[in-house]
Amino acid sequence: MTLNANMPLRAAALAAAFLAAGAQATTVWDEGVNGDFSGDGLVPSFVALAGGANLIIGSTGRDALTGLVDLDYFTVAVPAGFTLDSMLLLPGSSGIGGGAFLGMMAGSLFTVPPDTPTADGLLGWTIYEEGNVGSDLLLAMAVPGLGSSGFDIPLPAGNYTFWVQELSTGNAPYLFELGVSAVPEPATVFSLLAGLALLTAALKRR
Repeated sequence: MTLNANMPLRAAALAAAFLAAGAQATTVWDEGVNGDFSGDGLVPSFVALAGGANLIIGSTGRDALTGLVDLDYFTVAVPAGFTLDSMLLLPGSSGIGGGAFLGMMAGSLFTVPPDTPTADGLLGWTIYEEGNVGSDLLLAMAVPGLGSSGFDIPLPAGNYTFWVQELSTGNAPYLFELGVSAVPEPATVFSLLAGLALLTAALKRR
C-alpha cells in the first residue's frame, strides 16, 4: 500500500531533496511515478542502477486505520564493471518515533522475515531518522551487528536487496542517493601508479 495522507509534505520534501542534490541525480524509482515497492521480500521490485548518482524515492509507515505496516522491498542491480560506493540519506527523509529500519541482503531475494528478532542472514542494517540526513547509510550498515555479517565498501557488481520499514503510525518518506562508479581499468591503475612514482621521485630530487 502507498500512504498518501501527507502528500503535500512529501512534495515539499522532494523539492528540498532535489535542491540539496543539485538536481544531478537520476531518479531510478519514484513510488509516486513507478508505483509502490513490493511488500513481499520474495518478489522485490527491481531497480537497475547506472554510473553516477541514482535517486530512490519512497515512503513507509503504519496505516492509522488498518494498522498495517507498509513494507518496501527492492533489488538494485549494480552493473558489471561498476561498484556501489555510497547510499546517502537526502533531505526530506524522516523517521517517526525511534526511526525507520533499513536492511540489506546479497542477491535478488529478501528471505529474512519481517518479524525476525535478530539480524541473522543480513549483510547489514541501520536505523535512520532526520538527524541522519546527509550521512552515508552504507557505512552504518557495513558494521556487523546483532548477527549481520557486515561487508566491505565499495560493494562489487551484482544484485542487492533492501528492506525498508517504519513501525510507527504515520507516513515516513525516504530519499536515498546511491552512488555508483566505474571500476578503473588495470591499465589506468598502472598509469596512475606510474605517475605517482614519477611525482614522488621528482619531489625527492628537490
